[in-house]
Amino acid sequence: MKRNDLRTEPMEIVNLKCEPDLISTLIRESGIYPAYHMNKQHWISVDIEGYEDIEKFKMLVDMSYRLVGHK
Repeated sequence: MKRNDLRTEPMEIVNLKCEPDLISTLIRESGIYPAYHMNKQHWISVDIEGYEDIEKFKMLVDMSYRLVGHK
């Protein structure tokens, strides 16, 4: 997984489903990565401790819930 910091301990991440057309833009942000052990076309991994935009994080969680919640 790409890292933007010098931490040596494991990161606490959450995998979130995402609109595929947003992923290439989101993974340019610090704290958001291509999904770990998931389909990278539909999922992202967010560093829970390192991602600072709480409102955007809430929006990403809501989007993920919407995309997987009602099948």
